[in-house]
Amino acid sequence: MKKILKKTLYMGVMAASFSMTACDLLDLAPIDTYGEGNYWQREEHVSAYMDGLHKNLRDAIFQHQYVFGESRGNTSREGTAVDGTSLNYGGLVAQVLNAENPGVTKFGDLYGKIANINIFIQKTKEATYMEEENKTYYLAQAYGLRAYYYFDLYRIYGTVPLRLEPNEVVNGNFNPEELYMERASGSKVMGQIKEDIAESLRLFGNNNSFDPFKRNNKKSYWSKAATEYLAAEVYLWNSKVSIDDNKANEADLSKAEEYCTNLLNNYGLDLMDNYAHIFDVDHKGNDEIILAIRCLEGEASNSGSTYMYNYQTGAWKTTGFNDEDGKLMGDTLQVRTSGMQRIEYLPEFFFAYEKGKDSRRDVNFLSAYHKETNDFLGTVFKKTMGHLNTSSNSYIWDADIILYRLAGVYFMMAEIENMKGGDVAKWLNPIVKRAYGENYVASKHGYVNGDFTQNELSILAEKDKEMLGEGQRWFDVNRMTLTKNGEHLVFCKEGSKDGKKPILDKVTEAYKVLWPIETEMLNKDPKLLQTPGYEKK
Repeated sequence: MKKILKKTLYMGVMAASFSMTACDLLDLAPIDTYGEGNYWQREEHVSAYMDGLHKNLRDAIFQHQYVFGESRGNTSREGTAVDGTSLNYGGLVAQVLNAENPGVTKFGDLYGKIANINIFIQKTKEATYMEEENKTYYLAQAYGLRAYYYFDLYRIYGTVPLRLEPNEVVNGNFNPEELYMERASGSKVMGQIKEDIAESLRLFGNNNSFDPFKRNNKKSYWSKAATEYLAAEVYLWNSKVSIDDNKANEADLSKAEEYCTNLLNNYGLDLMDNYAHIFDVDHKGNDEIILAIRCLEGEASNSGSTYMYNYQTGAWKTTGFNDEDGKLMGDTLQVRTSGMQRIEYLPEFFFAYEKGKDSRRDVNFLSAYHKETNDFLGTVFKKTMGHLNTSSNSYIWDADIILYRLAGVYFMMAEIENMKGGDVAKWLNPIVKRAYGENYVASKHGYVNGDFTQNELSILAEKDKEMLGEGQRWFDVNRMTLTKNGEHLVFCKEGSKDGKKPILDKVTEAYKVLWPIETEMLNKDPKLLQTPGYEKK
């Protein structure tokens, strides 16, 4: 996606045009600043618009991974970071949600991105200037992306408006009464997600390539493999989680396994030997990656600096910290002034790794200690960073953000195997063995299959170590269960990182597994109803 903003001439559509109606809050109507007569005339227009859809994906990735996927999953500290910076997202971390403090507003601004996809689908279907093979490839990407956004909406809100056609505003309908839309039932939303996945796979056909147009994209564009990964997530979720009128269907487990098996066999994927290489700038698009969000110097930065200290003005310089060996640290990570720590993970995540043995600890964390007593004080999360530009003496946050990778398939297969009563060790042990490398001792570090509860908790614990920062834990604890078909881990103390109390109290907070809609949106759209449980909160 090099120079994506220069290529997407039509991406004036990203701006939304609304008056004070419900549609402004759903962010529905992109503006065509070039006009119908000037765009959608050549295949280059379709390609540029698809670049824009991927920019939308990049713009939303931090919300998807941290805000939606981790902030409420008992991952983060509240209050002040180790460097003295005030931490963000305290309300989400503390589960303080209501119509005045909804966590996110305007449905996470995802409807503008869906509106752009809907326009793309309509215009690309109408295109007579493209070879059919190319047209179906672009459409396959679009249906996969739309399913991705609706799956986020489903897991966050449960019931949401289903907009599947270009918004009426684009086609000249400005009557607000006709633009209001009620929330579709859980079964309808899930049904549409599955339909879009099926259509995406049908259109991809036998095209298993990550880069069919030879753009050197290094797995940064939506692909058939990405749709299969999403499909595995969707069917695994639906096999274990009931939302609204859509009840968990264990029969979906076999479909999830089918998609995982395809990913294992059909795309040339392999676990990297070195955990650090998965994320560094020198190994973009490596064998483990299924879909990466591209970040490049001079184009777009990743969100790593949100987790990072600022050496020049923070406590790292003014107060000073020791490393774990008692030596005074400086700007150890060479970030200069580019970082500001607004998120810090709970220390339990750091201490879960075996010091000096599990390579993931020092890839993921830098720990800080009191410079006099050497007492542990906190950590910096450094999994996704970049490189130091020595010419400008500035840190560049250009490591790709990983959305889907093969290790995630292993964890899904372990969870599927546990539901089937099989041996999960064959899926966990390759992950553990890679983490320990030459330190691996099978009798000590290898996982031995246990009962359902032991397996489920071990899957979660290992996934915490492997995929922290990749947007998984909140969804994991809402999907995984303490016993087969039993209580979800979000309501069990075993699902919290310290094991002391549940993330949510089942009696008083069960409604909080879904998120509220803000008062402003409810006031502007008479067809929208509040998420059940939040009506008087």
